[in-house]
Amino acid sequence: MTCALVVGCADSVWDEVEAAQKLASFDAFYVVKMAGIHWDQGYFHWVTLHPEYMARYRADRAKIGLPDSFEIVAPDINEVGTHWQHPCDRRVSYRWPNMTSSGSSGLFAVKIALEDGHDRIVLAGVPMERGANHFARGKAWTQRDCFTDAWTQMASKIRPSVRSLSGWTRQLLGAPDTEWLSQAR
Repeated sequence: MTCALVVGCADSVWDEVEAAQKLASFDAFYVVKMAGIHWDQGYFHWVTLHPEYMARYRADRAKIGLPDSFEIVAPDINEVGTHWQHPCDRRVSYRWPNMTSSGSSGLFAVKIALEDGHDRIVLAGVPMERGANHFARGKAWTQRDCFTDAWTQMASKIRPSVRSLSGWTRQLLGAPDTEWLSQAR
């Protein structure tokens, strides 16, 4: 049994990553979109619903001298419009059966981590709150409401294995603690 950390893009992300790493050691990291530009803790799965931005993000990462120690994971071909035309290392469907909409890159990262076999997944910087500014853009996430239905639909499926450090996802799924995390060992 293993633990994975999903790293989102809310302005609280780096404090939450630090808090998560005080709770447990993680076997894998699933880092979403722009957070991957700055991730410097070894190999990670760079998760995106928008592979069309990844060439720019990779260039930004190279500019700050960080290595190519990642795989890019994006949705299945033709699953999200013409985004499939952009290269990535692995393709995974972003939907579970009966899921009616996307749940954001954060929920996509959860799905990948579960399919990769992780038993405990902690969300850092994935509060899914409108007022949670983006760590790099500094803007509130006005599209948040487009994604919460999928999280609500999948909550009973993921709740046994997923906890969040903040916001709406913490209310929905609960907070991680050492006892819950130790059950994965």
